[in-house]
Amino acid sequence: MPRTPGTLEKIFYAAEAYLPSYEQGADLIIVRAPDGQLWGVACEFELCTQDIEKATVNGQQPFDEADPKFADVRWSPCHDGIGLLPASWQDLMTAGLVDCIAGYQLESRLGIQRFTQG
Repeated sequence: MPRTPGTLEKIFYAAEAYLPSYEQGADLIIVRAPDGQLWGVACEFELCTQDIEKATVNGQQPFDEADPKFADVRWSPCHDGIGLLPASWQDLMTAGLVDCIAGYQLESRLGIQRFTQG
């Protein structure tokens, strides 16, 4: 979808998550619900969680699919109640989730743009 000049575009921050029930990873888009709660949405599985930190793979630690934190994540089917308002960087800092963020997705583009290590 082309962007109209002079309009603002939504930026969705994203984390890398692991879902043991599927035995694979997923991009987790972080949104802020109307009640202010942060949710991680795994669009490809149509699942969401508020256990964002437990669900995410930390790029500074070696990945271990047997890490018990992944099994503790409470996933639920996505629902309209959480909405699609992107969480702001300030929201992420307040929630202590900045270290979980691996990249971002622009509203007009498909796919996550990964932050480079460096």
